[in-house]
Amino acid sequence: MTALLALALAAAPGCPEALAAAAGLDSPRDLGLAAPAVVAGLVHRGAGGPADAQAFEAEAFAGAARSGEGDLAAMAERFRSRLARHCALAAQAPSGASLRPGDRHALEEILSRPEFREARADRGAVGRWLAELWRRILDLLGTAEAGRYAAGGRTLFFAAVAAAMAAALAWSVRRRRGGRTAREHPRAHAAPSALAPPDRSEALARSALQDGDWAEAVRQAFLMLLGALERQGRVPRGRARTNRELASHLAAAGPGPAPALAGGFADLAVRFDGTVYGGAPVGAGEAAAFLERAVELRALCEGAP
Repeated sequence: MTALLALALAAAPGCPEALAAAAGLDSPRDLGLAAPAVVAGLVHRGAGGPADAQAFEAEAFAGAARSGEGDLAAMAERFRSRLARHCALAAQAPSGASLRPGDRHALEEILSRPEFREARADRGAVGRWLAELWRRILDLLGTAEAGRYAAGGRTLFFAAVAAAMAAALAWSVRRRRGGRTAREHPRAHAAPSALAPPDRSEALARSALQDGDWAEAVRQAFLMLLGALERQGRVPRGRARTNRELASHLAAAGPGPAPALAGGFADLAVRFDGTVYGGAPVGAGEAAAFLERAVELRALCEGAP
């Protein structure tokens, strides 16, 4: 177990703390309520690979713990087992990473084939092509006047071609620099947030709750919280980051309400993603609880100095 923890710490720094947190809660209900925060901490510190399955498992466990329905002891055992399995897989070294004898020779043989060899540029091809083009122009003109001014015309012709090629090269360089600048600063031109005011989103969420549209109530409640976080400057505007990245941004904000906001936001984000993007069913009680939790977090966000 000590060796496994050492490997997990190297491959997935969040695993030791997540495993310890899961093992330290004896009550299945307490573990269920804390499961989303355990997984959120694992992801924030480094999960060593995708942890979406653990996040959905934690959310389902937390819902059962809040409602008191289901075999919480069995769910607690399954949650711990799957968390340990994830960390064990993250700690394993990738198989087949080293080359076998003869692999390098086979690779060199493949890369030496004509289709993989870099074509050698013929530096004189452009000059010969231009000379042939000039000869054909003179043949088409076919006059003594053309022959008389052939020497001077050739000079002007090549000068014009050189100027055109220089202009094309300059345009290409400017275009590449512009593209590189846009890639280096992808967020500099991010569009401002188009989120509705939090009060408007809350009103829409409560209206959807009354109309029986539980998924829409969850969506509007989450947008209300996200809008409040943006307006308080706790997360960047523009929706250029994923919900998981926003939770990590909140967690890294320092002391004060940030850790509580990060944990609550991560909990709601998992349920929001599963309902809105994953199509997971949601009931009236879950939607109402989601809205009230979002309202509590909004008050924490807006009431803190």
